[in-house]
Amino acid sequence: MKITKIPGLGKYGVFIDDLKSSDIDDDLWHEIGCIHLESLVTIIRNIDFTVEDYRRRILQWGRHVDLFEIHLQQQYNTLDVTKLLREKEINGKKVNEDDRRWVETVLNYCETDEVIRVSGMKDDKGKPIGMFAEGELLWHSNESACLNHTPGVSLLGSTGMTKSCTGFVTTPEWYEDQSESFRSELDQIIIQHRFTPGKINPGLRAEQDYVMQKNMCPEDSYIPLVIQSPYGHTGLHYSINTVYGVKDMKQQEAQKLFDYINSMLFTEKYMYDHWYTNDNDLCLFDNSITLHRRLGSTNNRLAYRIQYDYS
Repeated sequence: MKITKIPGLGKYGVFIDDLKSSDIDDDLWHEIGCIHLESLVTIIRNIDFTVEDYRRRILQWGRHVDLFEIHLQQQYNTLDVTKLLREKEINGKKVNEDDRRWVETVLNYCETDEVIRVSGMKDDKGKPIGMFAEGELLWHSNESACLNHTPGVSLLGSTGMTKSCTGFVTTPEWYEDQSESFRSELDQIIIQHRFTPGKINPGLRAEQDYVMQKNMCPEDSYIPLVIQSPYGHTGLHYSINTVYGVKDMKQQEAQKLFDYINSMLFTEKYMYDHWYTNDNDLCLFDNSITLHRRLGSTNNRLAYRIQYDYS
């Protein structure tokens, strides 16, 4: 196993090469998890994982987490989706048609209970088989408008990956580079998040846009701009597709702040675009103070995603 630094991410990203699934035992996988937790972005290149290998290993690090599933559990005290689709009332609670629509849509994206397909391809009935449409995805973090957002995300390439890239921006080095007085100002800022249809993926279809709203920003919320990752790195909890305003600040002034952050953060010093040379790279990335995006051709592209905690 060979570990090298990812260019553009400073001390917050590593490549792992020369690793096969047959080399991995539980101790080594735990070591890789610790490396990833500290580095924020870890890319294991050309790993021969099956979908089941991927599912099993990621879930060794922590539970699968999806905040809308948590909503369903709290609302109906069940995750039995067949009941949600079939029955009008569960455990004394009337089934909300909006919840039922979410379940119907997302079921078509699932490879397993924990593994979601990421693809713009359609099935033989014309329905999307995965999250997101074709094309570019703008800088974002998952569940960006949720205070208890999922801390970790993983993406395993499958087919059609090599004409595309997954880009990353880690924010702690940018935060450290600011003056002490400006960091003090940032520490006090509370961001207003609001969902805007089509802002993350300009080509998103309506049903996929609906799922994005449930995933990114179910309702307007207010969250501190500066938070810590699970490892303890301090940076920005920021997502350009949902940041809308700043508490106790006029909209025009808030937009000036966002424009300044965007102009200084999204630069070569803090970012890395991973153009795939293999279909089967595994990207592991922090979801608290790290943003990601997608560029390039996504025709017939298929990847798998698991959101998880580090328990």
